[in-house]
Amino acid sequence: MNFHKRVDHLAIPTIRNDPFQWPRPCLSSGKTQLLGVFGDPIAHSLSPVIHNLALSHLDLDYHYLPFHVTPEHLPQAVHGFRILGGKGFNATVPHKEALVALMDDLSDAAIRTGAVNTVSCQDRLIGHNTDGHGFLAALRDMRPDFPQGGKALILGAGGAARSVLSALLTTSIEAIFLANRTEERAQALARFFAPHDTQRRIQPMALVVDQLPWREITLLVNTTSLGLKGETTLPVALHRLPADAFVYDIVYGPQGTPLTRLAQRHGLQTMDGMGMLVHQAAAAFHLWTQHEMPIAIIKDHLRQRANADRQKAD
Repeated sequence: MNFHKRVDHLAIPTIRNDPFQWPRPCLSSGKTQLLGVFGDPIAHSLSPVIHNLALSHLDLDYHYLPFHVTPEHLPQAVHGFRILGGKGFNATVPHKEALVALMDDLSDAAIRTGAVNTVSCQDRLIGHNTDGHGFLAALRDMRPDFPQGGKALILGAGGAARSVLSALLTTSIEAIFLANRTEERAQALARFFAPHDTQRRIQPMALVVDQLPWREITLLVNTTSLGLKGETTLPVALHRLPADAFVYDIVYGPQGTPLTRLAQRHGLQTMDGMGMLVHQAAAAFHLWTQHEMPIAIIKDHLRQRANADRQKAD
């Protein structure tokens, strides 16, 4: 049997006219550099979409790939990525805190936060945290004069709350109420940040709706999965918030989140976590490539994608 077949030409697949297709085919060269994101789960992540679109737009010879890495395999994954010559990677749930011990060095933001979401691989593994930057940059897109005094209420005391707390402590906000279902966890997080909270602005408390100071709050930040698990009621009292309060849910979705939709029905200004995601990605992108991410183009693409998802849902 003849397994050899004459090839007269190389068939290059055409790029269809799709608004979500990259501006150029995804081609590799001998100099292509590797970027990625580690997570468990990882299939939902928009980071590959964001970074590959930016790389393609700027015609940079990198590929950004998602890697499903379980907690028990994180040390081996970090070592393997480094051995393969990877340029850098992001980390999402549940790896941000565990990565701290695996780094050769940490940025000031990573030290303050106690978590790493971005790693640059050069001669040494350097852990960074760009989440706090992303949180504030997105907030100031909507509220350029933030904070002008006021008080914040953070729901949740997990890994995401660390970045929000770290960022808010760099501002002139008057007080930060940290509410968690398990009050001890909120207290532990407040103790962690005590060296950076010289004015003792963080006030840990239990997430008990009737005991929270809703009427004092100018910024409500949700760092939990509130409402995403099918709950019919949310542990919030949005009707008690001042009319000019801002509701910021760091979760994102094509139709907003249950919290932002509820807040909008109460006439409050809201924002989900899409802007934070883009701004933290832009900071990581610059660390790796020394180029500025085309943020406006990325946001426009994500809006189109969200609109398409909404139409499919309808």
